Amino acid sequence: MDSKVEVTGKTKILGVVGNPVSHSLSPFIHNFSYKLLGIDAVYVPIEAKEAYIEEVLSGLCFTLNLVGFNVTIPFKERVVRLMDISGKEVEAIGAVNTVKRGEDKLIGYNTDWKGFLESLKINNVGNVKTALLVGAGGASKAVAYALLQMGVEKLWVTNRSKANLDLFLERFPQFEPVLWDQDEIAKVLPEVDLVVNTTSLGMDGNSIPPVDLERLKKDAVVYDLIYEPETTPFLAWARELGLKAVNGLDMLILQALYAMEIWFGKRPDFKAVKDFVVKGRGSRG
Repeated sequence: MDSKVEVTGKTKILGVVGNPVSHSLSPFIHNFSYKLLGIDAVYVPIEAKEAYIEEVLSGLCFTLNLVGFNVTIPFKERVVRLMDISGKEVEAIGAVNTVKRGEDKLIGYNTDWKGFLESLKINNVGNVKTALLVGAGGASKAVAYALLQMGVEKLWVTNRSKANLDLFLERFPQFEPVLWDQDEIAKVLPEVDLVVNTTSLGMDGNSIPPVDLERLKKDAVVYDLIYEPETTPFLAWARELGLKAVNGLDMLILQALYAMEIWFGKRPDFKAVKDFVVKGRGSRG
């Protein structure tokens, strides 16, 4: 079975709205999943210009009659105000990644935090009492919300930009700020159970956050939201030290499965989808 779709006049249309979206894995994940579920639907990438995002959203749902769509960078925060109804998690996180079309309304959700939370369970990451969040940008907020839902007792956050850090702390005052400095970050690391990199450092295959992983406990977990490359320098270092290391692919797949539950009331088997994605990534170019 592959992710190619036969489109008919009855085929439901969904998609991902962002800029850029040409290399998104989401169509690959969704179209294969719809086949597994026996749903006559197609999921397409929709590259939108920021100046026209309002027209794009209303046009997609009420003119083109889309069932719903996902939202990705750079629109997750901007579209919050365009929703007619939003889940409580949207208010807490301040971002929408999943939209469902109601009869005459747009309903916004955030499934990123659920994807992160379930990815921890799938990777047997439990008993997290302390956590360090690296980065305070858009992706960090869903992770922060998930950590709070887990009941993590002690939370730190570090970020290069003080302005973004201050905005993050306004939304999540439960976190204690740490200066973006390797020596300062090192002071809290012996207490940390879970480190989560939410920055783009490592996406180029070279850069790394200023976190000295050698200061962590031997049973600490290092999580990197980046899934391409599969192993960032940060994760490679963690594995060299014998630490559990998790990339962002499971979270990406799981947030998609939660979106399917919202749109269709069901989701496919996670392992079947992940196996397909892992096998097919290399052939996508």
